[in-house]
Amino acid sequence: MSRQKKSSYHHGNLRVALMDAGFRSLETGQLEDLSLRALAKEVGVTPTAAYNHFADKMALMVEMKTEGFRRFDAFLAEHLEAFKEASAEDKVRCLGRAYMAFAVEHPGIFNLIFFWTPEQKYLTDALAHAAACGERMLQDIVADMLQVDGIELNDYQKSVACFSAWSMVHGITLLLKTGVVDAVTYCGNWPQEFSSQNPESQAHILEHLLEIQIEGLKRVLPGVKP
Repeated sequence: MSRQKKSSYHHGNLRVALMDAGFRSLETGQLEDLSLRALAKEVGVTPTAAYNHFADKMALMVEMKTEGFRRFDAFLAEHLEAFKEASAEDKVRCLGRAYMAFAVEHPGIFNLIFFWTPEQKYLTDALAHAAACGERMLQDIVADMLQVDGIELNDYQKSVACFSAWSMVHGITLLLKTGVVDAVTYCGNWPQEFSSQNPESQAHILEHLLEIQIEGLKRVLPGVKP
């Protein structure tokens, strides 16, 4: 039985199988718990076979981080597909919702791509390009949204707009993900509508935050200079 399983992997198939096993491990465990030997055992191959594809755990994690960004971008693009006929403003809102949804649905991948960074000597061009893909998607849509209102942006303004929108959505995601919003609500600082125990009210509040961001970009950006 074991031999049959091992023989089913050819060339790049084992590489993909090991990475998929790694992603499954991240959904239930921690980054530091990843083990190339354990992943090899899970997919039914020897550690030697695994090391033929990844020199060590670091090489595996760099590849997984690269693939994680690709999956993240594909998730955002898939959600945008349903809004392809919508206004650019609605697409900006869609991206914000999808960003937060990914963190909830794929916490392991989200943690890997945003909370773990290899030493600079291990960085690759593939990782850099994968990490930047989502930014380009957001920047283009934000620029389209503002163009509708007759606001033409230079490269600096586009970057500031993207940085601002990205920072807000990422910050909201982390505050929700880490339970900080629930803590503030529990202490009575904010109304119960902000609690994760009231998902419909919380979703309504998130729409308000997206609206504030969008209107802020429209009003402030034209006067932003390098």
